[in-house]
Amino acid sequence: MGIRLDWEIEAEQGQIKSAGENVVAARQRRVARVRLLLFMLVVVGVVGAVAALIMWRLRTVDEQIAQVLRNTVDAEVTALRIGDEAVFLTAQRSASDDWTEQQRGVFDAYQQMKLQQDIQLTGQILDVTINDNRARVEVQEIIDGVPYSQIWFYWRYDDGWRHVPPDYTFWGDVQTYQGEGVNVRYQSVDARLAHEMGDAIQAWLQTGCAALACGQQPEISLDVLPDEALQMSWSANNPWQMQVPSPYVGRARSDMPFDVELQFSVANLLAERLLAVSSSNVQPVYPTDAYYLRQAILSWLVGRFVQVDTNAFVIDSLATQYGDAVVGRLLQSLQADSNVGILAQAAGVASLEQANLDWRDFLTWRLMTEDELIRRRDDANFLSLYDTRDENVRSLASQRFTIIPGEVQRTVISAPLEIGADGAPMLRATVQADGSVTQEEVLFRLVDQVWRRAN
Repeated sequence: MGIRLDWEIEAEQGQIKSAGENVVAARQRRVARVRLLLFMLVVVGVVGAVAALIMWRLRTVDEQIAQVLRNTVDAEVTALRIGDEAVFLTAQRSASDDWTEQQRGVFDAYQQMKLQQDIQLTGQILDVTINDNRARVEVQEIIDGVPYSQIWFYWRYDDGWRHVPPDYTFWGDVQTYQGEGVNVRYQSVDARLAHEMGDAIQAWLQTGCAALACGQQPEISLDVLPDEALQMSWSANNPWQMQVPSPYVGRARSDMPFDVELQFSVANLLAERLLAVSSSNVQPVYPTDAYYLRQAILSWLVGRFVQVDTNAFVIDSLATQYGDAVVGRLLQSLQADSNVGILAQAAGVASLEQANLDWRDFLTWRLMTEDELIRRRDDANFLSLYDTRDENVRSLASQRFTIIPGEVQRTVISAPLEIGADGAPMLRATVQADGSVTQEEVLFRLVDQVWRRAN
């Protein structure tokens, strides 16, 4: 027998122990581990199934609640469609009778509307938001081919959903549209309106400041608020913060929430503010030509904003021939008592007739001003509109001043430039009164760079 080392002895002992281990016990341990794993999987599966069942049940209940709400709205709209006041009023509920009486008036208005307009009460629900026992529903109706939306509020009572007075605290989360030079704060209901308005005003600011040279472009903030009593206006605390009532407090365009009427309202406020800044807030004196010119610039700018022809012919023809920037130069040189000759200066021509402008709206304003000055018995300003160097013209003006004019609107439909017998530039205006097929001819002579009536 040879000498054995310690490590050889220990290895041999380990082999002996391994060979003598209980195989059955090892198998039982493995089985136990597998059983534990399977048990845990079963428990997890059961818990998951229970959770899924609960979620399915909750979703089913929510869908049932929403369907009952939809059925209620459908029944209400059907009652309006067929003229069943009793059923319609059954869908209404409030703590006082005021709401019922108000909805009775709504019912009558719909019945009258059906007689006068092409209205389709489709009952189509565009959006539903439910929060516990209260709900907000956007319902569509089509009037004369145009889709409109109304926001109706409901409360879930023990006997079902009922149409309740507006709850403007349930108008959705406050969000913000951020654009270049414009921020719009709004709530969920007004999301589409806010984005349409923000995009439009961003473009309007660029157009307005390019024309009026307003310097650094202002930062405008708008708050869209669900307030029936709110009048659109600039904030008293911030000259560049506008408050806009949500159109959804009433009937709003489904396809175009920022409709033309609302565009005009916002565009007028913005144009007025840009004009005030660019002209150092000059306030023209009536009835000087400056009074007309400022209004004409405002009308032209609003037309540019909303892409609608506002019949600001003089300013439009000026901008077309000399570029939009000429309007800014005109505005900045405008004084409270400026006369129309300032247009030649803005255009950079020696005499007004060389500017080649379309004078129709200016002459229409002059005729309207004549009538107004007669009603006011303001003979001095009235005569200043005439070429009183001509005795015949003075006599005609004096006779005309003795007759109080009616309220008929007269419009100049053409005014070509001519040269008179005396060599002076003249405008031969063709005038037509509203509701009349007859026309009259009015002459205006250029006297000291001012158009004055010559007949």
